[in-house]
Amino acid sequence: MAFTVKTLEFLDENYVRNDRQWFKDNKKRYDSDVISPFVQLLERLAPVMEKMDSELVCSPRCIARLYRDARRIKGGAIFKDTLWCSVKKKKTSAYDCVAEFYFYVSTRGFGYGCGYYITPTDVMQQLRSAAINGDKLFKNAKRAFEKQNRFYLSGEMYKKNHFPDQKADILDWINRRSICLCYDSCDAQELFDPGLYDRVAQDFESIAPVYKLFSQMEKRAHEQTQKPHNVK
Repeated sequence: MAFTVKTLEFLDENYVRNDRQWFKDNKKRYDSDVISPFVQLLERLAPVMEKMDSELVCSPRCIARLYRDARRIKGGAIFKDTLWCSVKKKKTSAYDCVAEFYFYVSTRGFGYGCGYYITPTDVMQQLRSAAINGDKLFKNAKRAFEKQNRFYLSGEMYKKNHFPDQKADILDWINRRSICLCYDSCDAQELFDPGLYDRVAQDFESIAPVYKLFSQMEKRAHEQTQKPHNVK
């Protein structure tokens, strides 16, 4: 079952009503019109994710809750008007903040991508080093990004160029505090297209080298923290 106008209608009505009892009474609508399309998307993505990284968790458990954090409600909206799923590795003692593949639907549009909401500082440091030193992992990621025309680079930029001596073609990667590849659309017909799931899977496959770059930078950052300090 693809996403339909009923998906957006439920998200909008539920958000406007802001009523737990209404949500409970309409739980079947929520499951069929909102959750079911997400589950089927994840089923389509599962083999792609497995091929990319066997540690990626791609299951219905990846779907977020529509309820807001109770600690932040304080008389405001109980529900979000956006629902998303996030495919990433399980949190481990090795590295807790990891790159993720995400897909979201809201009353204003939809989108998907790969990266971080907030990139750990040490991971960004490793990425900058890889870019400046011409690391093969970075070159492969950059080449894959430039071959596609779906995603754009996102993430907080420095207000000033911190690397005036570096090549212009890597500045958009290294002059950031955080990094993510994003695609956003306000086209409802694109969301409702039965071929959307295949398109998302193909788009994620196209940027596999970027995910590999992020994953390896996490590993390097972790290894750096494990190095013993010199004791005088």
